[in-house]
This record gives sequence, C-alpha cells and structure tokens, in this order.
Amino acid sequence: MKERIARIPVLKQVYKQWYQHKFANDCYGCFWGVFETFEEAIRAAPATKTIGYNCPELARAYQREIEAHTSSAADLGTANQALMRSFDYPVLYWIAHIRQVTPLDSIEFFDFGGNLGIHFLSYANYLDLPSSLRWIVCDLPEIVKLGTSQNKDSRLTFTTDFQLASGSDIFLASGSLQYDEADIALKINSLDRKPKHLLINRLGLYDGRKIVTLQNGGKVFYPQYIFNRSEFIQSLQLIGYELIDRWEDNVDKCYIPFHPEVNVHCYHGFYFKLNTGVKA
Repeated sequence: MKERIARIPVLKQVYKQWYQHKFANDCYGCFWGVFETFEEAIRAAPATKTIGYNCPELARAYQREIEAHTSSAADLGTANQALMRSFDYPVLYWIAHIRQVTPLDSIEFFDFGGNLGIHFLSYANYLDLPSSLRWIVCDLPEIVKLGTSQNKDSRLTFTTDFQLASGSDIFLASGSLQYDEADIALKINSLDRKPKHLLINRLGLYDGRKIVTLQNGGKVFYPQYIFNRSEFIQSLQLIGYELIDRWEDNVDKCYIPFHPEVNVHCYHGFYFKLNTGVKA
C-alpha cells in the first residue's frame, strides 16, 4: 500500500508531509532519508529531539526498562529470562560452544554498546557466570556514568575506552555497530591484540551500497548505517577473521519511505573466529 501511494504524485506528497510530521514526534523505531554521512543525516533531523545515544534522559529510560522487567518477575532468574529476545539465542549457542574449548572462568567479554549491562543481566541466568569472570561494557559517557553508579556486581564493569577490547576472548556487539560512525574493522585492527571471537548481532545489511539513515529512537534521533553485506563480511575477513556462522534477526528491520531499494526485511548476526596464526 505504501509503495502504491508513493507512485501517485499528489498522494505521495500528502503521505510525505504526514510521515515527516509523525517521524518528528512519536514514530519510535521509524526511519527517514538516505544520506552519505552521519553529519548529513544529523543536519536533516527535525528539531523536536536531541541527537545520539549520549543522553542522560535516554540512559535513565533504559534503566527504567530494565527495572520494569526485573520488578515484574517473581525472582531474578525469571527477570533475566524476561530480558531475552529471540535474536539472543544464537549468541548464547555460540558462547556455549566457545565454553567447550575455553574455561568460562577465564573468559573476558567485551560488550561494545552493551548499554547498562543488558546482555550480562539477560545471559547470566543461562550461562551461570562464575565470580571470576570479567564482563566489560563499553558505551557512551552518560550510559557508563549511570551504569557504574548503579552496578552492584563485581563481574561487570563499564568503560568508554575501546582499547580495553584488546586481547578479549569474546567481543560482543548486539545492535550497536550501525550507530558507530567509525569502521569497526579498522578499530579492531588497531588493537594491540585482536579479540579471539566476534559475536555480532542485530545488524542491518543488504546488497546495495552502504548508506546512512536517520532513526527515531523515542527520546532522541540517531543516524545509523545500513551496510553492504559483502563489504562488511570482507572487512573482517581481511583483518584475519573467519566467518563461522550467520543468522537472521527477524525482530529488527528497516523500512525507509520513498527508498524501497534500501528496505531491509530482517537484520543479521554473525560469528567470526580469529584465524590460527593471527596475533590475538
């Protein structure tokens, strides 16, 4: 129906004006525009919200969301399960597989864009994480500030320093890489020691050129990449990683009005393993 409207000039203009107004306000999760750079997308953003994840109000909203799940659960185990989504299970599967060759108590996780520890909290019930394990969440300053002040678990720490990913056993990025303007392959390649395993989840990919679009995040707008599938995979293969597995995330998708060529009907996840002989 939306595609038909877009082909009728008068209706297309009416729909465009309606959608622009809706996107500027309460259209959580909606997308607008195809841009070349983050800067271009930011310039096109409506003035109704702030830009980006580094927002105290957004950090507090994440905290309330986690508290809502945990407070409504009968016990902590049920609360952790309530935070799980279908796209989390492939990640759990591969962590369990990695456990077979690496003692879990010696594994260091680097959780890039891990919010207030959402993955640590949700996975802990399934992985039985020992007290000696180290789980590092790397995120933006406002989120790290709140996460650090609220954290009561010695296994979990927060940082803004990407260099702490150096030498980690498992590098986890779930729903975060597309919001980072920097090239993730270049960032990983700049580390003194590359992570041994990459678990990348909830990523927008398609067969066209890499583009930037603008997303309504509820309280904020943020630019994000939609990656070219082959280029993204090859960028990590070129720095020494082997693609072991891929899967579909049928929860997340991207529809950009008036740009059907960029529609992404599902997001994707990947497991990459550092090739033997590459400096870890």
